[in-house]
Amino acid sequence: MPETDTADTAGPVNAPIRVLNLDGPTNFRDLGGYPTADGGQTRWGMVFRADAPARLTPADHTAIERLGLRVAYDLRTDYERDRSPSALPDSVRREILAIGGDATYTAIRGAGQDVPEDFLHRMYLAMADADAPIFGRLLTALSAGELPALIHCTAGKDRTGVAAALLLATLGVDDATILDDYELSAIHFTDRQISRVLAKHGEIDAARYRTFFGAPRSAMEGLLTALREGHGSVEQYLLDAANVAPEALDRLRSTLVTPLIEPDIGQPG
Repeated sequence: MPETDTADTAGPVNAPIRVLNLDGPTNFRDLGGYPTADGGQTRWGMVFRADAPARLTPADHTAIERLGLRVAYDLRTDYERDRSPSALPDSVRREILAIGGDATYTAIRGAGQDVPEDFLHRMYLAMADADAPIFGRLLTALSAGELPALIHCTAGKDRTGVAAALLLATLGVDDATILDDYELSAIHFTDRQISRVLAKHGEIDAARYRTFFGAPRSAMEGLLTALREGHGSVEQYLLDAANVAPEALDRLRSTLVTPLIEPDIGQPG
């Protein structure tokens, strides 16, 4: 499991914390510090993922301003943004890359009250199919170097989770770590939401709530498997379906990965 820092627990030595301690958003996390296949690690303080920043307090603004965020990629629909406008500081540029709507969820319609256990897996597959060009625009924008950047939707786990998984896979992070990162949303969003809802509505079916609002490892694992089966690799999915240029993927890796530092053993005497 990766560093699952709670709000008041530090991350790796001399590194920022994984989860930001904010009054509003609960799932605001740094994607830095994850090991990559070439022996490096993802850079701290460059890309963050979060639930909707709609309830930021003045103290939250102070914390976020310390991050130096330059741009926030909002994956929510028009309806979601109108209902819960972003409260990010004016210094953070907002870019709308809406994911969702009828086209995305056609594959999972008809479930009604009988929600299948693989509901989220179906949703992720539909999302990766219908919204591939938008995921491509997101990764291409990140490759342009306007950093630090924030990616967020409403809960910070589904649309944001898929985006984070695609980015981490591109950077060479292994599947186990990608899935560990995905599952952190269950701790920092789902569990807290269930506690709040139960406090107001004790009759809620918590198991059914989790079917919709959980972060089951199998859902994201199934998506990564499906992308490889359908395209050969996650990178090929991004090149073909998402229209990401090869040089953009190269820029992402050079910008967002701290390379392995080879020891200096000197010249033989």
